[in-house]
Amino acid sequence: MTAKPRLAYIAQFAHPGTYDQSKWVRVLGRDDETIGFKALLDSSGLADAFEYIGVSAHQGEAISLDYDVAVLGGSFASVTDDYPWQREIQKWLTAWRRTRKPLMGICGGHQQMSVNLGGHVGKIPEGPVVGSLPVDRTEAGRRHFLFQGFSDHAPFFFGNFEHVDNAPPGSITLAMRHGLPHAALDYGGGWVSVQFHPETTCDRMATCWAELDPEQSRRYSFIPDCQRMVENFLRHALEARCENARVSAILRNG
Repeated sequence: MTAKPRLAYIAQFAHPGTYDQSKWVRVLGRDDETIGFKALLDSSGLADAFEYIGVSAHQGEAISLDYDVAVLGGSFASVTDDYPWQREIQKWLTAWRRTRKPLMGICGGHQQMSVNLGGHVGKIPEGPVVGSLPVDRTEAGRRHFLFQGFSDHAPFFFGNFEHVDNAPPGSITLAMRHGLPHAALDYGGGWVSVQFHPETTCDRMATCWAELDPEQSRRYSFIPDCQRMVENFLRHALEARCENARVSAILRNG
């Protein structure tokens, strides 16, 4: 029997002690995003396709190269905070890139990946982008597997003070919106990332802002099926894995 591919969700939620845990008691999984991501897998019908591993990198849990596909989540922390666990993520990204295995970055993960590959992250001049907001796809984005099944100007959950203001060399911008010129990127080699949150729910996003700025919490509304983007990434990773296995078998058998 062929082993299931190992899927890791790597959480970098916040540096311990920098947020109020009591705000999260009514949210699924509380402040443990690995539980929320497992719920996404269960609801999508993809749970049986993977062996799932949740990693809380911000709490010092080690990140392995022994996965087949990975998702790097968002964070309250800025990429410039330079916490020890952020440095470990950067080391892991460099090593993971050499494996040529697929990776999807979300929000802080998007920024970590961009910085790792030579891009730059800066403050949004107009202030934070918050709410259930549409994105504008580029021509490349309209053809890209991430956006399969989405309409033009489909909304997603945003909540960020910083953004990728200079994309890494060789990357392709898939989507943008006012003030965010690189809201989604394809870096090649199976790496993609988005500034917004397709993996989460409006209650989780509103809870994030309940501590930072309660008035901003009102900007979130329910978005049906935005998690489809994560499903698109995972299905694409499965298809690529099958194709690689097929090619390897052909080469072995001549």
